[in-house]
Amino acid sequence: MLCYFDLAFFSMMKLVDGDQSTPGRRQATIVSYIMLTFAFIVPFFLVSIACKRFTVLGIKDAKKSFNAILLKVNKASRWRLLLPLYFFMRRAAAAMLLSMPIDGEDNQIFMQYVFVMASCHIYVLFLVSVKPYQTNTLNYYILANEVFYSTVIISIFMFSDATPKLDVKMAAGAILIAALFFLVFSNFLMVIYMLIRGPARLKAEIKQAKLKRAEKELLEYEEAEERRQRREQEDEEFTRLPEDTTNMEHYDL
Repeated sequence: MLCYFDLAFFSMMKLVDGDQSTPGRRQATIVSYIMLTFAFIVPFFLVSIACKRFTVLGIKDAKKSFNAILLKVNKASRWRLLLPLYFFMRRAAAAMLLSMPIDGEDNQIFMQYVFVMASCHIYVLFLVSVKPYQTNTLNYYILANEVFYSTVIISIFMFSDATPKLDVKMAAGAILIAALFFLVFSNFLMVIYMLIRGPARLKAEIKQAKLKRAEKELLEYEEAEERRQRREQEDEEFTRLPEDTTNMEHYDL
């Protein structure tokens, strides 16, 4: 993740710089264009391969080759396969925004702040609604990490030169320290939990959680299918009503 972010960030910084006075700088600009293009194309390429070979993910031995980008992700739905795509695109967009020149204006800082807020909230909503990971424990752990991470980023913006008010900086510093503590504590707690449970019990929990989720999703699909069929029957009955009323008026006459 750090390698991807750094490559995208420094490539965008070179393009923003725009200095091509020497042959070395011109070559660096060409390399920056190539690296930035790959930073956007490669995540789409990997996710498209995973979506195209979605049926292979149901085979235990075959889906191991996808663990590099879909580790601990429940691979029973294509919606959950979009998680690594959002992961990479979010960091590429953050690298592009951070490389923008500020020039003493607050518009770029406000844009970066809005992007961080929006991306964090979108990811939290995605985790709550889709629950892409295999067990509830993993989903809650990632959700807690994302909440603490977004709090850290927002506090950093408030603690920096985004506002000159000292009381706001003091409050942001206190929130930043608390969020960092909870972020480290949640990761430490998760490591202790995984050590106590052990690999065998964790695999059993994952298998049981996947079975429960599959049964729940099957029931939801059947209920949605029943509602759709009921709606179609109601539409058919509604379209037949004018003919019946016309016949009744003819009989009355």
